Amino acid sequence: MPIWLRKFTLQKVAEHYESQNKKSRGNTANDINEARSILQKAQSNDPRTAKSPPQQKPQVNVPDFVTSKGKASKK
Repeated sequence: MPIWLRKFTLQKVAEHYESQNKKSRGNTANDINEARSILQKAQSNDPRTAKSPPQQKPQVNVPDFVTSKGKASKK
């Protein structure tokens, strides 16, 4: 690649990035607010963070003592 083409390419790339930086400097507050609103929408639609109704535990009556009919003592 000739030197003049390298310099030309490097100059065009630098101009491009400078123009992109100038455009983005004016909209940083708007971009941040827009990003926050997108993030909030994403979090509200995320099934992992969505609030689910409280689950009811099944009502089970647990006996205070254990009885067994099969192994009764023989006297």
